[in-house]
Parts: sequence; structure tokens; C-alpha cells
Amino acid sequence: MGKTGQPVEIVVLGGGYVGLWSTRRIARGLRRELARGTARLTLISAMDHHAFHGWTAEVITGDVLPHHARVPIDRLVPGTVRRIYGEVTAVDLAARQVTARTPQGELRVPYQQLVVAVGSKDARDRIPGLRDHGWSVKDDGHLHALNDHLAEVAELAEAADPARREQLLTAVVAGGGLAGTEMASAILERLRDEVAARPRLTGLREAGLPRVVLVHAHEQLVADLHPKVAAYTAERVLEAGISVIYRQRLAALTADGATLDDGAELASATVLSALGQDVTQLPGTDLLPRDGRGRLITDQFLEVTPGVWAGGDVAAVPHPQGEGEYCRSDALWAIAHGKHLGANVARVVAGRPPVRFSYGGLGRAASLGVGHGAGELRGIPLIGWPSWLMRWLIFHWFMPSRRVALQCAAAWFHRTPWPARSRPRGAETVT
Repeated sequence: MGKTGQPVEIVVLGGGYVGLWSTRRIARGLRRELARGTARLTLISAMDHHAFHGWTAEVITGDVLPHHARVPIDRLVPGTVRRIYGEVTAVDLAARQVTARTPQGELRVPYQQLVVAVGSKDARDRIPGLRDHGWSVKDDGHLHALNDHLAEVAELAEAADPARREQLLTAVVAGGGLAGTEMASAILERLRDEVAARPRLTGLREAGLPRVVLVHAHEQLVADLHPKVAAYTAERVLEAGISVIYRQRLAALTADGATLDDGAELASATVLSALGQDVTQLPGTDLLPRDGRGRLITDQFLEVTPGVWAGGDVAAVPHPQGEGEYCRSDALWAIAHGKHLGANVARVVAGRPPVRFSYGGLGRAASLGVGHGAGELRGIPLIGWPSWLMRWLIFHWFMPSRRVALQCAAAWFHRTPWPARSRPRGAETVT
């Protein structure tokens, strides 16, 4: 119990990697306290499902079914956790209270321990026209709409004149990092599947359609990876038939396509940004310490200030093995942050000291098509099948539901291409 004799209130903000894994770890560490009512754990999430963003490209290609990549939170956390689905509109650090807007009305939730795990959002305002005419990588709702869009452009291309057909079957991807190269490969594969399923579009391959253009501001793709991996990625992208424009940026987007900063225009019906994310900043947290990117600065225990914890994209967490460096922002680091800070919150509530964060990282990888992986495992460069299989195994291992992970793995061996699914528009639901 708290000092007033009331339950210790623990509130987690966000249903992403950090929010989900910290909630589960807190619930496990305080199982008895939650059962007795001496502690209460509340998860506030804007979405009622958890999105596994690692499979974004595979959802586009049809290798992973959409409902395997987004699982209801109610199925992922214990029944002792109170769930509130709504938008956090304010955090009152002095009163230790969170305000959330829900379909049932505005709620005010007190806390003694607060986990800020609201992550990041796609940077849609960096390029004029992107919000209205472009697509983004991370937004879960956008991903499912993009799936419908890719089918629609192929349908429209069947009856279009040559110029319009070329525009419909041309996609532009901005950003030559892991996410951008992965999405460019996935979109090209998906468009080729859509075209191959339509007899009236036979022969377009010889005309260079469908076409994907990857626009990259630098001189080398995935330049932050090992040179062997970077070289393989560039070779594989060209092998797949993706056009790469180096040392250029998107300047603006319209309904007709993209304009580059040198004035060149790319006629396209699909423009996707993989240029990164902006940190989500909650009203009321302005006085908390932040780095130059707006992330909450934590200590080595993942605590921002007494009683406030953070991890993942929203946090600048000191790297346990890098002096003066912060942890990278990706799914595996976010999961590690969530597990660790969740365990520390449970320890503190139980009257024990927190433990320093010591995770050293595992690696990262992208899929450039089945059997074509590019990545690193603990600093060791891996390409081709070894990298692809490593990623496949690790991603299934870290899916939040073992049952869904097994279903997802099994579905790879019974793949049905997107065009053959006959799924009505907008019929994708969370099950």
C-alpha cells in the first residue's frame, strides 16, 4: 500500500513495444500485490491492439497476414491489468495525474510510478504535401490502407492510357536506410504480383513496369552498416530492378507524384517516406530533461526523474557499452528497455533498489526479398540466406504472443499472394 493506505498506482502510457513488455514485466513482478489490491497497474493506449512493425514489409508482400502483425492488447496482458483505450491529453507531474480522452469521456488517472512509452510518429510534416499525398512506414492504419491502394492502382492501370498507366505503376520511396530499402523491395514485389494476376497487363515487365524509384540523400545505401552489408544491399536493390537516385531529396509531393530538390519530377501514384520519425511529446512533460531530438533523457536505470520512467523511441537511454552514446531506436532495443524498466518499477514498488540496464544489443537486419537479407548479428555482417533466416527466427521469437508467432511461422509455408485473396476493401479486422 501507499503512504495513504491506498493502492500504489502504476500507469503505463503506450501500447507499443516498451509499453506492452513493461506492463507484462510489472504484472509478473507484482503478481501478489496486484492480486491483493495493494498495487494497481493501468495501461493507457491509443490503440486497442499491439502492432508488430518488424513485419511491415512482409504484410505488404503477403508473406505475413495482417492480423498476425497486430494483436489485441486484451489478449497480451494479464487480467489484473486495467486497460484504458484513449488518447493521453495531459500529464500533471506535480499532481501525479494523467488525463486521457476515451470514447466513454475524459478520465483522470493518478500515479505514483509512471512509464512513458508513447514512442514516435512518422515525420509527415518534413516535406510539403507528404501528409496529404504520401504514405508512411510506421502508422499502422496507413499500412493497411497502403495495401488496398497498391491493389487499386493495378486495377486502374488495366483501363488506363500508357502515360497514366506508367504513373499508376510507379512508386517512389524516400530514404535509403534499412526501412527504405526494405519497403522499396516489398512494394516492387507486391506490384509485380498484382500485375502478374491481371492478364490485361501482360508484357509490362518488358516496358520496365511496375517501377520503384528509391531516392536517397547520400552517396551510399545503409551507410551505417558494415561495408560488406552496404555493398550487398546496393547490389541486391539494383538486381531486383529498383532505380536509385543518389544525393537527392524529396522537395514536395502532389497528387501527381514527387518533385526532387533539383526540380526533377517523378510521376507516381505512390510515394512513401522512410525518412524517420518524430518523437511524441506529451503535454505537461515539457520540463523533463530532453536531448537535441526531443527525447526524454534517462539514467542507467531508465528513470527520467523519481517516479517517471521511459524507454524506446521517446527516450534517450545511455548505452551500457558506449561512453556518451545513447541506445539505438529499434524494436529489439525497445523490447529490452520495456523488460528492464518494467522489472525496475516492480522492484521499486516492492521496496528493492533498481538494477542498471546492461543489454548490449543483438543486431539488426532487413529483408530484401525471401532469401535476401542484409544485416548484422552482434557486429558480424550477414548477407543473403544467413541474414534472412536470422531475421526470420529472431522476429518470430520476439513476437508478443507465442501462439500468434507459431501461426505466423506456419503461414509462411501456405503463402497466398495478395491478388488471389479476394479480400473486400476495408475488410481487415483485428481478431
